[in-house]
Amino acid sequence: MKNILYQLFSGDYDITPERDEKQQELSEAALVELEKIAAVFGVEFVDHLCDLNGEREEWQNFQYYRSGFLLGVRLMLEALGPVL
Repeated sequence: MKNILYQLFSGDYDITPERDEKQQELSEAALVELEKIAAVFGVEFVDHLCDLNGEREEWQNFQYYRSGFLLGVRLMLEALGPVL
C-alpha cells in the first residue's frame, strides 16, 4: 500500500467506494426510466437533465468531502489539546 499522504498529494487517492448490488440495481432502474423520458421529450432534453444532475451531484459531493475534511481537522485539534 502506498503512503496515503503521497496518494493525496498526487491525486491518486480515491475515496469512492465500489457500487454494491443495490446501487447497481437502482442505477439500472433509473436508466430504464430515463429511456422512457427520452422517448417522450427527446434525447437532448435527457442529456441536459443529466448534465444538470451531474453538476449538482459534483457540488454536493464536494460539500460532503469538505465537511469530512473539516471534521478530521477538528478531531485532530481536539486530540492535540484544548481548543481555543
